[in-house]
Amino acid sequence: MLMCKAGIRNFLLMIVLPVLAACSRERLAPRPFEITAGIEASPSTLDPRLARDAYAVQMLPLVFPGLFEIGDNLEPRPNLVAEYEQADDRTFIFKLKPGIKFANGKTLVSSDVKATLESLRLPELNSPYSELGDRIEGIEILDPLTLKLKLKEPFAPILVMLNLGILPAELATKSSPLEVSELIGAGPYQVEAFEPGNRVALKPNPFYAGAKPYFQRIEFRIIPEDTTRLLSLEKGEIQILQNPIPADELPRLKKNPELRLTEQPGISYTYLGFNFRDPILKDLRVREAIAHAINRDQLIGCLLQGSALKADSLLSPRHWAFEPDVTMYDYDPALAKKMLDQTGLPDPDGDGPRPRFKLLYKTSQNQQRLWIAQAIADELGKVGIEVEVRSLEFGTLFSDIQAGNFSIYTLTWVGVVEPDIYYNIFHSASVPPKGANRGRYSNPALDQILDQARASMSRDERKALYAQVQKTVSHDLPYVSLWYTNDLSVSDQRLEGFALGPGGEWTGLAKARWRP
Repeated sequence: MLMCKAGIRNFLLMIVLPVLAACSRERLAPRPFEITAGIEASPSTLDPRLARDAYAVQMLPLVFPGLFEIGDNLEPRPNLVAEYEQADDRTFIFKLKPGIKFANGKTLVSSDVKATLESLRLPELNSPYSELGDRIEGIEILDPLTLKLKLKEPFAPILVMLNLGILPAELATKSSPLEVSELIGAGPYQVEAFEPGNRVALKPNPFYAGAKPYFQRIEFRIIPEDTTRLLSLEKGEIQILQNPIPADELPRLKKNPELRLTEQPGISYTYLGFNFRDPILKDLRVREAIAHAINRDQLIGCLLQGSALKADSLLSPRHWAFEPDVTMYDYDPALAKKMLDQTGLPDPDGDGPRPRFKLLYKTSQNQQRLWIAQAIADELGKVGIEVEVRSLEFGTLFSDIQAGNFSIYTLTWVGVVEPDIYYNIFHSASVPPKGANRGRYSNPALDQILDQARASMSRDERKALYAQVQKTVSHDLPYVSLWYTNDLSVSDQRLEGFALGPGGEWTGLAKARWRP
């Protein structure tokens, strides 16, 4: 593959040599009771009612626990809740754990939960979680630690959505984003400083009800460039990295005796999306041909150094609703050419330079994303499809995709847990700005199944319905499933007790420590 032979080799010559030179210098020792993590980009906000980006969502559970959290089995489990009862399809009674305290010393009670959830409907706040607020018919406080939540209609994802961080009532009622001094949660840490684009610093919550954390200071340093992040890790300026880590650097990182690399199967799903408004891509046979033209095994082995698992469904094999019996598209360029011929799009000059048709492929400016796009474009070129790859700053890329201004694109759904994500991505009612059906795909039969699945409170029934969803989507092919990226962390080898969160959360730092 072109990228393996040229792109990666040239990149390594530019990157690995200065890194190796840096490694020859003495590594800085970590400070006692402190740890610094490197992250790719800055959280947009740390207000749990507003935070939606992965960088915020992954660190906020250290500060703002919710009623529920996502367990290792990818199902919700009680967090601030001691016990709960589902009285009927629309009514839940939650009993809060006693003695939970916010970082200002105030005890967390039912009124705090009520105020936080009701704040999501404040029009001035414009919360991305307003759907949760809109689905609640009412919240009744039964006693200081017990509340009854009634939904307007049955809604199966409710417990997963209740992982939202809880605020003190007096702060939750604010209709504007919270200031740093107002970021008061009940987690093991509190926010000490937030400098957008530079760093986030945390310090312990002195009133935390659980086991006191070892680290007295956690700093998340924003370092956008892959090379700089790796250099900082190897010099000891930072002590831990989580996803993303450049895959081509993994073999070298594994050999570094001062570092420890941890890897586990991930639930983040990378895909190639189609625009159904494109008259050529509307034809299922064309989409199938494109799927057969992509050698995913080679992409994973070459560009990702084996740090991913080939995907055939949005839900990973770890998920309770995963359905293995779906339509699969193995690499078969000869079949791809035959299918394109049958659609009335013959190759005008065989192996000559003239294409069957041309597509515009949009991707980000991340180097690995660009390599992937160029490699896929190269493979599509081999079956007669000319592809123009256009790499854009992420904000511009996202705006174009939301507006349907593309032919094909690649993105990743990070930490896929709740299968109701299918509604947001593929339901006819979820075309932007109401949802993420960016390709404008529509199937009325699928819509009915998705409506039924989100209303069913039976896990067994939901599993059966989402099996139908996965089979339908794999047949209709609005996405080409590419892979699930493995969860990775690289840390100073003296760090012990750190575990990767199921969705890339940093909660493991609350239980980690430096080895004596």
